[in-house]
Amino acid sequence: MKQLLFNGILLFVAALASERSLGQDAAGSYQPLNDRLPPGYNAEILRRVRDSDPYWLQPLRVHLPTTGRVAVHNGETLAAATGTAPAQFAASPGYLYRLHVSDLPEFPGVSFYPSVELLDRLHPPTGREHQFPVPVILTEADLQAAAAGLMVTRVIYLENPRLAASDDPLQRDLPLSGEEQKNAVAVATELGRPMAIIRLGSRQPAAEGTPAVFFGNGGQIGPSNPSGEDAGFAKMSSAQRIQQVSAER
Repeated sequence: MKQLLFNGILLFVAALASERSLGQDAAGSYQPLNDRLPPGYNAEILRRVRDSDPYWLQPLRVHLPTTGRVAVHNGETLAAATGTAPAQFAASPGYLYRLHVSDLPEFPGVSFYPSVELLDRLHPPTGREHQFPVPVILTEADLQAAAAGLMVTRVIYLENPRLAASDDPLQRDLPLSGEEQKNAVAVATELGRPMAIIRLGSRQPAAEGTPAVFFGNGGQIGPSNPSGEDAGFAKMSSAQRIQQVSAER
C-alpha cells in the first residue's frame, strides 16, 4: 500500500460574513458542505448519507509544536481520554469532538480548545489500522493566531494520488485568503477526500453554563497506538472510554 499523503487547507478567518451563498464554491456549482456551517453539521450530513459502520473508530494523531497535554472530549465536560503529544486516539467518523490542549512551553499558562469534526474514515489493510492516523496538526503559527483572537480553520484531506506530486512532503499547507471567502471543503474535494475540519480560536469554556455541545456531540472514543501494542481495536463491538491515549514520553 502506498504511503498516504495528507494535506491541509488553512484559512485565517477574522469575520465570516459573505455575499456568496454558503453552499456555492468559487466555480459557482452547488456544494452542500462548507467549513462555515455550524461545527458538527457537515459530519452529521455525511454520517446520515453514508450509513457507515457505527462501530468503526478512525485513528487520529494530534501534533503540537513541541510538547504538551491533550485531552479529548466527546460530549461531556469530563475528558474521555488524556495523553501527551503526539497523542493518538480513535474516534467515530461523523461526529464533533473537542480537544483541550495545555502545558505548551511556547504558551505558558494558556489553554486552547480546538474542535475536530471528523468527516470520513480511511480503509487501511487489516491489522494496520493504527499505522494510518489522520494527522491533526496545530502549528505554533496557528496557536499564536488563536491567542491573538483570530479563528483558524483547517480542512484536512487525503490527496488524490493522481493529482499529488510524488516528491511532495507529507502534511503540507495550502493557505487560502479568508477575504476570498472560499469554501475550503469544496476546494479539498477537488484535490482529494476531506477527512476532518479543525477549528481553533480563543474561545474558552465558562466555569458554569457552557453548552454541552461545546464538548462534542457524542461520538465514541477508543485507544490507538501506532505500534499496535495494547491499542485495542479500530473496530469495536461496543462503546469504550479510555483514560490514556498515548504513553508518557
